Amino acid sequence: MIIADNSTICAQLIDYLPIEQMSHLVNEQLIPAITVLAQGYQDIEDIDVIAQMQDAYNNFIQSGQVWALGIGVVLGYIFRAFTAY
Repeated sequence: MIIADNSTICAQLIDYLPIEQMSHLVNEQLIPAITVLAQGYQDIEDIDVIAQMQDAYNNFIQSGQVWALGIGVVLGYIFRAFTAY
């Protein structure tokens, strides 16, 4: 069984589909899908990325998740040291 990647499949479609079917695919399926994706971005109100990153970092510190990260790194390093050959 041969598994083809997406670029191969797209190239085969372009080679074998008549121009009318390709036009139909683009107009009826691809453009509406792009339109739906683009409409989702209109709902974004807070675009201050730096403030969002600061809030996320402060939450990371205040919630104690930094301790979980540190403990996980240390335990992972110890586990690696014991299991390395």
